[in-house]
Amino acid sequence: MGKSKYKLRDSPFFRLKSKAKLARLLQVSLPALQRLSQLEAGYSKFQKPKKSGGFRDISAPIPPLKSIQRRIASLLNRVAPPDYLFSPVEGRSYVDNASQHIGASSVRLLDIDNFFPSCSISKVIWFFRKRMECSPDVTHILAHIVTLDGALPQGSPCSPILAYFCYIDMWEEVEALVSNAGCKLSVYVDDLTISGDSVPEEMIWELKRTLRRHGHCHAKAKERAKNGRPAEITGVILNGHRLTVPNRQLLKIHETKRNLEKTKSPELSKSLEAQLRGRLAQMRQVKAAN
Repeated sequence: MGKSKYKLRDSPFFRLKSKAKLARLLQVSLPALQRLSQLEAGYSKFQKPKKSGGFRDISAPIPPLKSIQRRIASLLNRVAPPDYLFSPVEGRSYVDNASQHIGASSVRLLDIDNFFPSCSISKVIWFFRKRMECSPDVTHILAHIVTLDGALPQGSPCSPILAYFCYIDMWEEVEALVSNAGCKLSVYVDDLTISGDSVPEEMIWELKRTLRRHGHCHAKAKERAKNGRPAEITGVILNGHRLTVPNRQLLKIHETKRNLEKTKSPELSKSLEAQLRGRLAQMRQVKAAN
């Protein structure tokens, strides 16, 4: 059974005025909470290769800080999400995200550039102070627990959900623009998909303008417009009324099977079998969405 969802105003963060209550909510002592909010070196930093090439800077929180951030994420993830948000939402997948656009004639794909580093501490403060109506001292502790160098760090367990809530006003404006144009929106972290019988250019221009006004910009190199043609949405191919896996996924399955037949190593065999099970499960999930 999943945890029941509630409205934002029913969150235990709403109108939280006491640092002691905040500490109890986050299941840590108040001195430890204050100490962690003032840490100078609470993260280990490294780089991780991107699928598209290049490297992504990762800031991994130390265990006690990560534990508190995970608790914050858990509590915020209990707020009922809007229909258009697919990640980070428990029980919704990248396949569900793509399936929202089945039957669309026109698809527009946008990606927010450098998303988490563009999510500023000022917006975190705005969310907890204005939307959640926390006291200034509670807001101060929360803002410094979840940010690094004035932004949401890539690597924190609470950055994905906070990237949504701290810009909830932006997402609400974007959804209204898309809906008023007679189109459908889905959001998967920093990937936006807009679809419909047609996707008006003036609406897309206004959407980009809205992102810029809130301190974000789209990645021009990743923008795609598909009209009457197959579109890849969060790793799934949408072809009219049907979803399929990309050819590269089929090639990986074939290659894994071939390597499995060749290997004589029990350790490698076990690893390849696990890979194959995962890829076949993904393929079944895509087929089931049809």
